[in-house]
Amino acid sequence: MPPKLRSKSGRHLVIRPLAYVKEADLERYAALLRFPIIPCDLCGSQEDFKRKQIKTLLREWNERFPHSNDSMFAALSNVAPPLLLDRELFDFPRFESMPGRQQPA
Repeated sequence: MPPKLRSKSGRHLVIRPLAYVKEADLERYAALLRFPIIPCDLCGSQEDFKRKQIKTLLREWNERFPHSNDSMFAALSNVAPPLLLDRELFDFPRFESMPGRQQPA
C-alpha cells in the first residue's frame, strides 16, 4: 500500500506518514522516547498471523542476501505497468495461443 491511498469509492484517503521509515528505526525512536506499547488485535502482532511469518521470512532472507529488502522496496517503488502480469492491460491467453509461438515443453 502506498503512503497515500484513495479508496476505490474515492470517499476515503489513507495517509501513512511513516511508510518510508524502517521499522528498526521506529522501534529505536519509540524506545528513546519511552512510548508505551499498546496491544492491538488488528495490526497482525499476534503469534498466528501471516504478517509475523512474512516478517521472519524477510528478515532471514535479508540476512542471507544483504540489502535484498532494500532492493525489493526499490522495485515496488518503481512499478512499470507494462511489465506486470495484469490481465486488464494484456490479453495473455490470446498472446500465448498466437500462431508461431512455441509452447513450453
